[in-house]
Amino acid sequence: MEPPVSSPVADGGLETPAPSAAVSASTDVSWKQTFREVLRWCLPALLIGFAIRAAVMWCMPNGYVQYDSSDYLVTTQRIIEDHHFYIHHKRSYLTPVLFSAAFLLPAPATVTIAVAQHVMGLIAILIVGALVRFWFRFWRVAIIPVTILFGANPFIIWYEHTIMGEAQFLFFTLVMLLAGTLLARRPTLGRLAWFMVSLVLVFGTRLESKTFLLFAGLLTFLVFWKQWWRMAVAVAAVVITFQVAFHVGGDRDVSSLVYASLIRFAPTESATEPGIMPRILPIRQKARARSVEFPTQLVRVSKDINTAVGNYVAERFQGRKKQAPEEARIVRGLCLETLKAEPVKTLMEPWIKFRLAVDAWSAYCWDKRSLWENQREALTMKDWMTTVLGHGLTGRPITLEQIPDWLKEHYRSSKVAWFTRYQKNWNKYLIHFRMPDRHLDQKRWVHDFYGGVGDWRHTLPGVPFFYILGFLGMFAAILRPSQLRPFHFAWVLTVLGGLYVSCMVGVTNGRFRFVYEPFFLLYFFFLFDYAADLWKGWRDRRVTSRACST
Repeated sequence: MEPPVSSPVADGGLETPAPSAAVSASTDVSWKQTFREVLRWCLPALLIGFAIRAAVMWCMPNGYVQYDSSDYLVTTQRIIEDHHFYIHHKRSYLTPVLFSAAFLLPAPATVTIAVAQHVMGLIAILIVGALVRFWFRFWRVAIIPVTILFGANPFIIWYEHTIMGEAQFLFFTLVMLLAGTLLARRPTLGRLAWFMVSLVLVFGTRLESKTFLLFAGLLTFLVFWKQWWRMAVAVAAVVITFQVAFHVGGDRDVSSLVYASLIRFAPTESATEPGIMPRILPIRQKARARSVEFPTQLVRVSKDINTAVGNYVAERFQGRKKQAPEEARIVRGLCLETLKAEPVKTLMEPWIKFRLAVDAWSAYCWDKRSLWENQREALTMKDWMTTVLGHGLTGRPITLEQIPDWLKEHYRSSKVAWFTRYQKNWNKYLIHFRMPDRHLDQKRWVHDFYGGVGDWRHTLPGVPFFYILGFLGMFAAILRPSQLRPFHFAWVLTVLGGLYVSCMVGVTNGRFRFVYEPFFLLYFFFLFDYAADLWKGWRDRRVTSRACST
C-alpha cells in the first residue's frame, strides 16, 4: 500500500489525505490513456508550433551563432585538439556535451543543433499539456490556449534556433517539473529516482539551475513528511546530486556584477578590507554621477571593479598562484557591507531592474546587424571557432576570411523579417495592458534592448497585468487545497527566488526572465481555473442550501 501524502503544508487542515493504492488504481487513468488524452488535446498546439518552426528552418536552416556560443563549443574544441574534456567556468556540463555530439553527424552542427532543439520544443508542448492536465481542475478548458501560447511563443523559438543553453534549460526544467508533479501525486522511491534523474539533467544546462536546489529540497521534504527514513533518503539524494552536478560543471563567481548594481549605495569605508576603498571610491563616484535613479553600464562597472580588486590583490599577495578566490572574497565582503549600510535600497534593486526591462524582449533579433556583424564577431573573435570547428559548424572547410561571405550566403534578414515582425507584435500585445508608465529624467539603460514602449529611453514602463495575474495565480496555487499543494509551495518559492536572484546578479536584461515566463503563463491561467472552481463551489452550495430549505 502506498504511503499517504502528508506534509506541513498539507496538514494545515485544508488538505485531504491521499487515496490508498486501491483507490488510486480506480481513479487514476492509465499512462497510455493519459498520454493519448494529452496528445489529442495538444494537437492544435503541436500543429501550430510545428508550422512556425518549419517556416523558420525553411527560411534560415542554419542556427544562429551568438557571442556566448563559444563558451559551450570550447568543450568540442578541446576534445578535438587536445583530446581533453573541459567545461568553461561559466557553463554547466550537459549542454556542451550535447552540442559536441552534433559534430559527429554529417550535417553542419548549426543545422543539427537547431533541428534538435526545435524537436525538444515540440516535446515541451506535450509536457506543458501534461502539467495542465495534472494541475488544473478544468483542464479541458485551459489546455488548448495554454499549449498554443506556449508552442507559438517566438522568443522560445528564437532560443531553439540559437546555439545557446536557454532552450535546453527550459526543456529540462519542464521535465523536472513533470517528474516533481508525479512525485507529489504519488511519492514512491521509484518516482523519486526519476526526479533525481531530471535534476541531473537540468543541473547540466545552466548554472542558474542552482536555485532549483530549493525546489528539490522543499519538495522531497514536504511529500515525504513524517516518513522519516524516506525523507532522509530523499533529502540526502538531492544534496548529493547537487554537489556532484556542480562539481563537474563550472563555478562562475558573479559577485562583481552584484556589486556593480549596488556600488551606488556602498559605504565610504570598509571594515573588512580598508585598503581597497581608495580604489573603489572613484568607481562609486562615477556610478553615482550617471546612475541617479537606477544602475547603468553594469558590464563596464563590473570590469572596473574586477580591475581595481585584481590590482589590489596582485600587489598585496605577490607570488600567490591562486588570487581569484581572494578577489571573490573581497567583493563578496563589499556586497555584504553595502547590504548592512543600505538594506532597503539593496534588497529593492532586483525589483527596479526587473521593471527597467519588463517591456524588453526576452530574446534578441535576427536583423542584418545580428546576422552579419554579430555572427562574424562570434565566429572570429576566437580563431578556433573557425580553424578547428569551422568545418563542423558550416559543413565545409572554411577560413576566417571566408566567414563574411558564408554568412551573407546563408543568413538573410529579409527572409526572416516576418519572424521579427512576429516578435514585435507578440511583445506589443504582451505589454499592452499594464500599470501606468512613469517618466524618467535619467536615460533608461537596458542591456541588448529590443522592443519596448514608446519613448522607451525616458519611460519606466508599468508592470504588465500578465505578470501581476501570474503572481496572483502562484499564490492561488499555494492556497488551493489539493494533493499538489506542497509541490506548488516549493515551486512558487523557487520561481520567485530564482527570478529575484537572476535580477540581482545579472545585467538589466529581459533575457533573464525567459525561463520563468512560461510559468507565469501557466499560473495566469491557473488563477482563472481557481476562480472558476470557487464560483462552482459557491453555486453548488447555494443550490444545495435551496434544496434543503424546500
